[in-house]
Amino acid sequence: MEHAPTIDLSPAFGGSESDRLKVAMQINSACKSTGFFVAIGHGVEETFLKNVIDSSREFFHLPVSEKVKVAPPGPNHFRGYLGLDTTALASTLDIETPPDLCESFNVSRFDDPVMRSRVQRPGAEAVFCENMWPENPEILRSAYEAYFAKMEHLCSEILKLMAIALELPEDWFEEKFENPTSLLMANWYPPVTGEVPSGQLRRGEHTDYGAFTIVAPEQIPGLQIAVEDEWIDVGLVENGYVVNIGDLLARWTNDRWTSTLHRVVVPDDYNYRKRDRISIPFFFQPSYTAEIKTIPTTVRGDKKSSYESVISGEWITAKSMSMLE
Repeated sequence: MEHAPTIDLSPAFGGSESDRLKVAMQINSACKSTGFFVAIGHGVEETFLKNVIDSSREFFHLPVSEKVKVAPPGPNHFRGYLGLDTTALASTLDIETPPDLCESFNVSRFDDPVMRSRVQRPGAEAVFCENMWPENPEILRSAYEAYFAKMEHLCSEILKLMAIALELPEDWFEEKFENPTSLLMANWYPPVTGEVPSGQLRRGEHTDYGAFTIVAPEQIPGLQIAVEDEWIDVGLVENGYVVNIGDLLARWTNDRWTSTLHRVVVPDDYNYRKRDRISIPFFFQPSYTAEIKTIPTTVRGDKKSSYESVISGEWITAKSMSMLE
């Protein structure tokens, strides 16, 4: 059994209704099993990803004094650069570990003041704040904005297939994602040449918070998922994007689909340890005000709803804050 099966999306893009249904059923099977699959045939040209990875690496190689210029200026600002020793994702599970061996940089879609004023909500300034763009490298902003647009389109298409998989009209989710609060992040894992303190990982074990995540990792091992109390490596697939279900969508589907624990470890092979590694996750998240109620097709017969409704933005923000505590 493949714990993160490879799914070719291309037959569903412009294909027949039966082609779309076939791909949707493959997605359904993967999401019910581990909540992970590797998407190929996604239609995103390699140049877009290469520009993001190259500009990200150039940024992370800058002196810390330069990088902190775009660090969040306060607790009500989630965007920008987070350095080493600032996050420990396992803390969201109340697991005490050393800080993750990771630096990160993230952006959202709310630079436009007109859009921001239309969707911003009191008390949610950290979600709707402007991005902290660095002066160098100059290409970084345009690379991120182009890739962000590609990811939003791809996620919207995958969401239609997910609706089909859940026996819903393919546009069922649209109103919930009218103003998505999605996030694009670059994770940079510096080379490891010495001993690592006990319990320290590149990214500690965690689940993602939103609907689903699309990750573009470099071809360097490290990503693992928890399957029946074992940590299993997610295989590397050329030009493949790792897709995983987040807590919010698992809740939305009444646990028909699974949000699985995952982590990024330091590879045993020194040839990999001595190299830095970049991954580019895109967190696809509903509108801040979207009410998340159990999907009706997941409540049948003896299967009752296990969850009360929540407001997407409030729920995700509370989870995000726990990462920084």
